[in-house]
Amino acid sequence: MQNDRRLFGLSGFGLLVCAFAAAKFLVHILTGQNYGYFCDELYTIALSKHLALGYVDVPPLVPFLHALSRVLFGESLLAIHIFPSLAGAATLVFVCLITRELGGRLFATGVAALGFIIAPVWLILDSFFCYDSIDQLVLAIFLYLLVRLIRTENKRLWMALGVTAGIAFLTKATILFLGPGLLIALLATKQRRHFLTPWPWFAVGIFLVIISPYVIWQYVNHWPTITYWGRYSGQKLYHSSIPEYLVNIVLTMNAVLVPLIGIGLYRIFRRFGGTRYTLFGIMFLVTFVLLFVLHARAMMLAEVCIPLIAAGAVWVEEVLTGPAWKKGVRIAAVSCMVAGGILVAPVTLTLLPLPLMQSYTQTFSFLFKPVKDFNDPKSEYPQEFSNRIGWDDLVRTVSDVYHTLPPEDQAKAGIFCDWYGPAGAIDLLGPRYGLPHAVTGHMNYYRWGPGESIWEVMIFVTANIDPFRPFFGEVQQKARITNDFAMLYNRNTVYVARNPFWSSKVIWAELKGW
Repeated sequence: MQNDRRLFGLSGFGLLVCAFAAAKFLVHILTGQNYGYFCDELYTIALSKHLALGYVDVPPLVPFLHALSRVLFGESLLAIHIFPSLAGAATLVFVCLITRELGGRLFATGVAALGFIIAPVWLILDSFFCYDSIDQLVLAIFLYLLVRLIRTENKRLWMALGVTAGIAFLTKATILFLGPGLLIALLATKQRRHFLTPWPWFAVGIFLVIISPYVIWQYVNHWPTITYWGRYSGQKLYHSSIPEYLVNIVLTMNAVLVPLIGIGLYRIFRRFGGTRYTLFGIMFLVTFVLLFVLHARAMMLAEVCIPLIAAGAVWVEEVLTGPAWKKGVRIAAVSCMVAGGILVAPVTLTLLPLPLMQSYTQTFSFLFKPVKDFNDPKSEYPQEFSNRIGWDDLVRTVSDVYHTLPPEDQAKAGIFCDWYGPAGAIDLLGPRYGLPHAVTGHMNYYRWGPGESIWEVMIFVTANIDPFRPFFGEVQQKARITNDFAMLYNRNTVYVARNPFWSSKVIWAELKGW
C-alpha cells in the first residue's frame, strides 16, 4: 500500500504525481514561446475559424478546442500552448495511475513518470497545439479505463470506454489503428467472455452515436478523409525497412527508455498480484506489426507503450527492492534516464537560441536525423524546429511585395500559397501588415474556395511557379524568401501574376491539393 503520510492533504503518491505533472507543464509552457508557431498550429488555428463537423484531414474536436482556447486565452504563442502543456501534464497523471493499478509504489511511479517526460515523442507533441497532444491524453485515459476493467471486472466501465473511444476518434483516427490489436488481444485472453455480456456492445453503440455526426459529414462530402489517407500513405509516407522502423522507434521513444519498454513487454505477460494484463502485450505486438505493414509513423506506437512503461517500472521496483546495494543501482538507473532526457531535450524542445541550436543539432544529429517518416527532403535541423522558423520573415516579405502594388491593384489582389503553412501564417500574422487572407489548394483550404479576390492580380508564394504560369498572361518574380533554418519547402519565391485567362472558379478547380 502507498505511504499514508500526507502533506497539503495529498498522499506521497499524490505529491509525487503533482510534482512530475507540474514539471512537465512548466517545461512546455516556459519553452513554448521560442522560435514561432508550428506549421500545423497555424493550420489548426485556421480550422478553428471555420468550425465544422469534419475536415478533409482531421476530425472536428481539436479545432473546437482551439476556438475555446482563443476565447479563454487569446492567440499568442504563450496562450495557445496552455492546452497542450496541460494535456501533457494530465497524460502523465494517467501514466502514474496505470502504474499504481499494476501495483507500483512510489519508486515505480517516479520511474514511469520520468520515462514519460524524457520520451522525445511526448516532448515534441506536447510542445505545440495540434491533435496529437489531445489524442495522447484521450488514449491514456482509454488505457487506464481498460486497466481498471481488467483489475476490477466492473463491466460498467465498458460504457466509459465507449465514450472515450468516441472522443478519441473525434480527436484523431489513431484509435482505429489500435482497434485491431485490442480486438485480437480481447479474443486471445479471458476478457473474451465480456463479449457474452451486453456491456461491450453498449460501448460500441455509444461509440457509433458519438462519431455519427462526423461520419455523416464524411458521407455528405464524399468521404474526403479516405481519399486523403490513400494519397498520404501512398505518396507522402516513407516505406521503412524493419531495421529503419526499429531505429525510428528507438529514437522516437529515447534509447534509454527502450530497455524499460522491453522489460515491460516481458513483465506484462506475468501476473501482477492476482491479475493478468497479457492483453496489453498482445495489443502492443499486433499494433506494431500493423503499423509497420501500413508504413505508419513510429510515433503512433507511443500510446500502446504506456502500459509497458508502467509494467517495466514495476519490474524495476520489484527487482531493486532490498539490500543497500540495490539502492545504488536505483540511483544509477534513474541517473541514466535523466541523462538521456537532458541529451534529447535540445533537439525536441525549443530551448536554445538558434546559433546554439545549430551547433548542438549538428553535433548530436544522430538523435534525430536517422528518423525518416516522410518522402520529403529532410532539414538539417529537427523538423519540429524548422517548421516553426521563418513565418515572420515570410509574411513581412509578402507584405513588402503587396504594398509595392499600385493602390488599385492592392484593392483587388489575392494571395495564393503552396500549402497550409504559409497560408496559415499570412492569415494569422498578415492582418497586422494589412494583408488580405491567403488561399491555397492544400487540404481544407481548398474547400474554403478561391477567396474574395477575382484573381485579376494574384501574389503567389511558391517554390515552383511553373504549374501556375499557364493561367496568367503575365507573371513577374518580386522577391525570394530564404531562411537557413527553415524547411526546404518553406524557402519560397514571391511572384505577382496578372491578366488571368480564365475565371477564378475555373482556375481553382485545377488547384486541388489533397
